[in-house]
Amino acid sequence: MFVARDNTGANDHPPVGGNPGLIPSAAAGFTADATVFKAPARPPGSSNPQKMRTPERAPAFSGDSHSGTGAVTKTIIKGRFELDKLLGVGGMGAVYKALDRRKLEANDSEPYVAIKLLNDDFRQHPDAFISLQREARKSQTLAHPNIVTVYDFDREDERVFMTMEFLEGAPLDKLLREHADVGLEFEQACSVLHDISQALIYAHSHSIVHSDFKPGNIFVTNKKGAKVFDFGIARAVSGGVSGVGEKTLFDASTLGALTPAYASLEMLKGAEPAPSDDVYALGCVAYELFAGRHPFGKVPADRALEQRLKPKRIKALNRRQWRALEGALELRRVNRTATVEEFVHGFFVNNTWKWVLGTAFAALLVGAAVGYNHLERENVAEQQRVKVELEQKLQRELLERRIADKREAIDRLIALSTLTRSWEEDLELELGEYAELNPSDEQYLDDSRQRVYELFVAGATGQLNLGNLEEADTMLSRSSGWYEESSEAAQIKSKLETEREELRARLEAERLAAEREAERLRQQELSKQRRQAALAHQRQINAVLDDMEVALRCNFGMNISGGVGTQLARLSQLDSAKALKIRPVLGSELSGCFTKLASTSPIRTEPLLREARALLPSQVELREFKLDFCGHLRPGSGGRGDRYSCADRLANGADGPTMVVVKGSKRVPLVIGKYEVSNGEFKQFCRATGGCSDLALGADSLPVQNVNVSYARAYLEWLSAQTGYEYRLPSEREWFAAASANGQQELPDRNCHLKYGGIEKGAELVSARAGSGNTFGLVNPVGNVQEWVLGEGDQLMAAGGSREDPMSRCLATSKRYHLGEPDHVTGFRVARDLN
Repeated sequence: MFVARDNTGANDHPPVGGNPGLIPSAAAGFTADATVFKAPARPPGSSNPQKMRTPERAPAFSGDSHSGTGAVTKTIIKGRFELDKLLGVGGMGAVYKALDRRKLEANDSEPYVAIKLLNDDFRQHPDAFISLQREARKSQTLAHPNIVTVYDFDREDERVFMTMEFLEGAPLDKLLREHADVGLEFEQACSVLHDISQALIYAHSHSIVHSDFKPGNIFVTNKKGAKVFDFGIARAVSGGVSGVGEKTLFDASTLGALTPAYASLEMLKGAEPAPSDDVYALGCVAYELFAGRHPFGKVPADRALEQRLKPKRIKALNRRQWRALEGALELRRVNRTATVEEFVHGFFVNNTWKWVLGTAFAALLVGAAVGYNHLERENVAEQQRVKVELEQKLQRELLERRIADKREAIDRLIALSTLTRSWEEDLELELGEYAELNPSDEQYLDDSRQRVYELFVAGATGQLNLGNLEEADTMLSRSSGWYEESSEAAQIKSKLETEREELRARLEAERLAAEREAERLRQQELSKQRRQAALAHQRQINAVLDDMEVALRCNFGMNISGGVGTQLARLSQLDSAKALKIRPVLGSELSGCFTKLASTSPIRTEPLLREARALLPSQVELREFKLDFCGHLRPGSGGRGDRYSCADRLANGADGPTMVVVKGSKRVPLVIGKYEVSNGEFKQFCRATGGCSDLALGADSLPVQNVNVSYARAYLEWLSAQTGYEYRLPSEREWFAAASANGQQELPDRNCHLKYGGIEKGAELVSARAGSGNTFGLVNPVGNVQEWVLGEGDQLMAAGGSREDPMSRCLATSKRYHLGEPDHVTGFRVARDLN
């Protein structure tokens, strides 16, 4: 079932189904995590009083022996299961890692299973066999990815056993001991809490309460998340369908098993089980996940109520999460959160709709599978990919809903604008969660941080106007943690410094005044006036140069005409010769700045470049500065969203075709059209040149087709003249590298011929912008229209298949020679080299 790969011996591993820490050693005594087993009620006069279970040994078989590492001699059960290693012991028995010889014969990649065997003491209980059968049946009923899978139960002579899946990882109680008083990392704690909550929600939906939920019954696997096990003492909720018929024969609860530290007040008093009992245990486990300790120091609920204990607030949780956890930890059932769903909804906000819709979607997939066997063999794989794509689409829609909710929360916080430390912490937390949900939306995160930055700058301005220099300085200091400094903030800082400088200047002026008074007595008034005039003039020049240096700080918010231009005009009035000398320096400074800014955003750099050229028209560096609108993009980044696409500027100021930067043939960066050239884009060329009178172009959104390749080449030459870059058709190798994203699988929603049942594709062309892009960002590289490319020796070819090609032959590798004559299934996309 599970094993931890730490070579510390079997006693360090959790007993599967028997609860880690369940059977304490004689020396250690019982722990707060130990499951207490009470004997069932006996008739009056019985000599066997109710007592706690004593430590157990693994069942000894004839010829069996146990080593210090948990290894056992080869014992074969039912001629099939070869016991390999003792994993642990628990309330009902021992658990072994076993080799399933049937799986081994079938070359199964995972031939191991876990076998749970009743121990000698428990096997003497009159209902022992029924107990194991009930546990197996309950676990088989609870088929869920976060509940340990149980395969079967059986017996061989006196051996009663149950087979389960074998997993690798570590028990949660062991992980918590390793992180005592600290807790797991926040993301891992949230992941484990989500998984175990889903397990309980699923069990409760089958009217089953676990009744002994604790870290020892949770296993954190290496690859399959967290799993809950040991439903051996689980009880059916009153009114549950499965629980009514079984209780008349056998009820596992008569064994009286529970763990006091995690048992609710009602369980300790023997009340009927309810889902809220598991909610209390889940709250205790959740508290340990984030804090590394039990909320009540492992004091049972009845004693915690007597002592009026309250759990200490966990700082890592926000207010909403802490309120949800407090509700789960209420000692009285009447005050406690009633269901795990309510707790999950309160802790994870609006995530619960994802699980509800996920269940409905799973039912939809089951219904769709009825007609699956009638699908033609060549389309089986394609249909499967289509279904996967539909599921992914639903998940995206659900994610978009979560993203929208998170954005609303962020906007609401920003609107409060209290500017307190706690407000900042809450906002940072919300922004961090949004970044995890939607990491590609850097623009919104950037805009939000800029909005907060502007709030602090406005606050600093207000404090400065009130004369509170220290408060204004603090506001500016806090603003720097949110966004890069703007010119406004720089001006405020400059004004703050000016205020301080004026104070120092006043003191200095008083000293100079005394000196000037003494000097006045020694020199003529005219000499004094000339000296003062020269000094004032130089100060003016220095002040202008200082202001010019501030205006030249390189950022997208710099004011060239109003900042640099104003200071240059002032300098010309004061010293025209110095103003002429400084112009080449300004041109060089601005050119270097634009090179830096263009590597981040050429579009935001463009207006700054125009402004600089207008201010300094004679500077060669600025006049010859070449701005590549795609130069800031990393090859292969186009699939991350619209921010990672680009478009060259046409002569009239309009944008050319939308493009992305990809890893072309031989991994050389290439700029290539994100979409097939559309009729609307082609009509721009037709209107500009007046040379398409013989063409009948369709709707603007559709890809251009039914044109001769000579028209395509003319369009590319026109684009080259308009933008200053040399546009061309991509080579076959370049096109294939971009269309396949360097060898990735074709997208399942491509517009190729497919007709089955209610699904039909390829009946007509779709918009050039319709459909999903591959990981390089290309839309419809395969299907819709096949695209002209140049093969060896500039041989014209059509690649990628069209809407008329069946799915099985509509691939990135599909290609055919083409004469360049017009037809209704051939179009093209543009390409150029990266500058």
